[in-house]
Amino acid sequence: MADFFEDDVNEQEDEDIITLHNYETDKDEEFYHLATLDVDGKWYIVMQPVEALPDIGEDEVLIYEIVTDKAGESTFKPIESEEELQKVFDEFIHELEEHGCDCDDCCDCGHEGCHHDACDCDDHCHHDDKD
Repeated sequence: MADFFEDDVNEQEDEDIITLHNYETDKDEEFYHLATLDVDGKWYIVMQPVEALPDIGEDEVLIYEIVTDKAGESTFKPIESEEELQKVFDEFIHELEEHGCDCDDCCDCGHEGCHHDACDCDDHCHHDDKD
């Protein structure tokens, strides 16, 4: 099961943008909340930076496990197992393919609701032109 947040919504509503503090740079960084996934009874969040960051590629996403701390607050825990990370990423891709565009001429940016010019599909996919 997954909840997806389209990019056009992310640009308009602050609640779909998550601000995380980077302790190494002592700066806040904003991320689009792309999806929340339930994989094997654990919850994960998939995010992508709003602005380019030097250590994260343009086509990369961040995936964290959502855990509850002792105070009852949700926190993001890094995934240490490559196998677990790959399983969650595969589920994310599966959900994108299931709910996204399946035409051959769309870009491969990985964003649900892509608005890139490379997409020439009409009304048969989720690539709405709401620019």
